Amino acid sequence: MNTPVAAHHPALGLRAAGRLLAACLRRDAAIAASYRIAFFAPLLSVCFAVPILYFLSQVFGPAQAPSLGAYGGGFFAFILLGMAFQDYVTVSMSNFLSGIREHQLMGTLEIVMLSPTPMPLVLLFSSAWGFLFTSIRFALYVALGLLFGMDLSGANLGSFAVLTLLAIVSFSALGILGAAATLVIKQGASITGFLTALTLALGGVAYPVSVLPGWLQALAALLPFTHALEGVRKALLAGAGLAQLHTELLVLAAFGALLFPLSLWVFQRAVQHVKATGTLGQY
Repeated sequence: MNTPVAAHHPALGLRAAGRLLAACLRRDAAIAASYRIAFFAPLLSVCFAVPILYFLSQVFGPAQAPSLGAYGGGFFAFILLGMAFQDYVTVSMSNFLSGIREHQLMGTLEIVMLSPTPMPLVLLFSSAWGFLFTSIRFALYVALGLLFGMDLSGANLGSFAVLTLLAIVSFSALGILGAAATLVIKQGASITGFLTALTLALGGVAYPVSVLPGWLQALAALLPFTHALEGVRKALLAGAGLAQLHTELLVLAAFGALLFPLSLWVFQRAVQHVKATGTLGQY
């Protein structure tokens, strides 16, 4: 979250915002690439994960569970997309929090907070590289999955793109709320860790939500990730169009419209609180 001060007025135009976004991406990509092992290790882990998921799926043999019918019937594609898409939740939960923590450790948080760049842009653009790198990992998951026989011949990429954008907005809202908690209580990692684990358990990553007890299904429906992953699987594995995904799209749009402005407001209130109490740089 080392955001450069690239504006001299709080109200940035689209062109200035674009330059700021590009500057953040260039800077963060250069920093990430300078640590070669840390850069390539997450990509290499995908190369190990995909074969593991494939051979795990072979345990089930040709028999397919009825609950997988809506996703083409194959367990390999089902779990691969679940694990790959879970990365977006992980990066959403860690991006904003790690950025806050980094500045607190370096003693530069107050400088960033006092910069003329609007705080929402500081938060969003500082997380852009994390989402871009996660998208690269997702593409690698899919590419290797195709090598192992995953069939995406009928995929609807347009629906997938719209769902992913809406999902990122919703996931980011939860991450920003976690960052706000970090400013105030100084230990927000436990909160974001809990939310990440909750999506893994209830979001349908390794098994369909339909196999859960009714009360857990109701709880899973409160998570934006559940609806996002459901829509992504239908778009990529069953070729569902936007009209067929209207429920998932409406739910994600509602989550984003409610949670994202709320998260920015909560974060700004958290900043005001720690400024007033003189604890902005404490961790």
